[in-house]
Amino acid sequence: MQDPELSIEQAMTDYRRLGYSENWINQRLKSIEIRKDLTDEWKRRGLQEGVQFASLTDIIYQSWSDKTAKEYKQFPHLSNQAAGLSFIFSFQSWK
Repeated sequence: MQDPELSIEQAMTDYRRLGYSENWINQRLKSIEIRKDLTDEWKRRGLQEGVQFASLTDIIYQSWSDKTAKEYKQFPHLSNQAAGLSFIFSFQSWK
């Protein structure tokens, strides 16, 4: 089994190689962490991955972009960072 920290370091190296800024990389990693916290909370409350997670994700996306996750991804000029921020704001407000 590989050390998770090595996987994170590899992801950061890959993002740098792709030209992303340190700020973008840090925000991306934070959004991944928050998404994990959010989905863990959903699981604790008895929700199942798949349709239920997708429905809640769409609600989050629609709350700030008026688009579902699928619709939002059709706009390549919008960054993953914006999606990450939506999860940060939504999750923090749900706590």
